[in-house]
Amino acid sequence: MILTLKEKIVRSSDCTSFCFMPANDITWQAGQYMQFMLPHQNPDERGFNRFFTISSAPHEGFVMITTRFAFDKSSTFKKALFSLEKGSSISAMPPMGEFVVKDYAGDYVFIAGGIGITPFRSIVLDLEHKKALGNCSIYLLYANRDQDIVFKEELDSLAVNFGKFKVRYVISPERCDISLIKIAVPGYREKTYYISGPPGLVKSIEQDLVADGFGQTALNLDYFPGY
Repeated sequence: MILTLKEKIVRSSDCTSFCFMPANDITWQAGQYMQFMLPHQNPDERGFNRFFTISSAPHEGFVMITTRFAFDKSSTFKKALFSLEKGSSISAMPPMGEFVVKDYAGDYVFIAGGIGITPFRSIVLDLEHKKALGNCSIYLLYANRDQDIVFKEELDSLAVNFGKFKVRYVISPERCDISLIKIAVPGYREKTYYISGPPGLVKSIEQDLVADGFGQTALNLDYFPGY
């Protein structure tokens, strides 16, 4: 499918959202991702393709991806993406992935590491749109290296309006681990976990929870390779 860039939104000093309009109708489930293809000159070893979680909610009507840019250290794909002008096109495969919430009255802990917040923005806004956010109990633990937090205003607004949606920002050097979970999340053993971010963080928390007695059915994992 062909997507046309309609807007860029700077989210932080090194993070930008790209809002694309699809040429044809597209549907997806909040939390899914897509594979994007962007041919460009002199590609590095990572090539023309990249996977990004869709950070917009389905009802918003556009496909938004949100990613960091490390300037000279970034891949040629990222450099080509950030150089796109409004009206430029990119191609993509249909949405895929199982990092989705199906029970609209569940008890959840969402754990995001850095740009791993992207599926949770989509999920939470989707729950709000479906008038289900007030039915779920959600604790969002959002680990970030500094106070330059992506989507903070939206998340804070939702936390004010929905008492069962709570956000805890975990700023380095504080660590998001099993010790913090036990302190920050009342009844943490009765929750279903969604964990998204760099592989080291996701794997570490998974191992801690499994060692604490959690089964894999309670854990939903979303790795961001090449983070």
